[in-house]
Amino acid sequence: MDSLTGHLAAGWSELRLDEVCQIQPGPSGASAPSREFSTQGTPLVRPGDIADRRVSDTDLVRVTDTVAERLHRYRLREGDIVGTRTGTLGKFARIDREQHHWLYSTQLFRLRPSSRIDAEYLVHYLGLPVVGDWIDRHSSGSTVRSITVNTLRSLPTVVPPLEDQRAIGSSLRALDDKAGLHAEISRTASELHDALAPVLFSGRVSVSAEAP
Repeated sequence: MDSLTGHLAAGWSELRLDEVCQIQPGPSGASAPSREFSTQGTPLVRPGDIADRRVSDTDLVRVTDTVAERLHRYRLREGDIVGTRTGTLGKFARIDREQHHWLYSTQLFRLRPSSRIDAEYLVHYLGLPVVGDWIDRHSSGSTVRSITVNTLRSLPTVVPPLEDQRAIGSSLRALDDKAGLHAEISRTASELHDALAPVLFSGRVSVSAEAP
């Protein structure tokens, strides 16, 4: 059969997203922690924290224990996936062990995969360009784009056998790990360059002609 990604192999199927995971939007209305941020307490994942299918802990905001208790139904679990529902759509990240029990903001969805689908496979599937195109076509708003829960639930989702899902997810996660490592090496080299250049140009340190 044909699917969003093309012709499917034998044993593969295409289902609605809500057939393989639970989808819950972030807190809204009076429940939303609009300005109740703190330097202590539980981290709150926001759209800007999502990059390369992961949650960055660089500029996290936090909420107090009192706010976190009020938002207990929005706690994340390892293996959940968060995705943007407003603004820059199509950004998704898998929640890792160290992010267990964190919270997520109003601008995000939480996807909780069922036993029918592997979380690592799903987060990479959701990052496919054809999926991003589908989300863009089904979103609304001229200035700030958004997509509703009901629309996202209908997203066509390619579902291979679990063994294939795990193999695909593991392979793509390994590539993400390598990309992250190279990015860290690049950042470190750039920082070393910026620290070393002023010293070299001062003449306080000499460099041999053979140095790269």
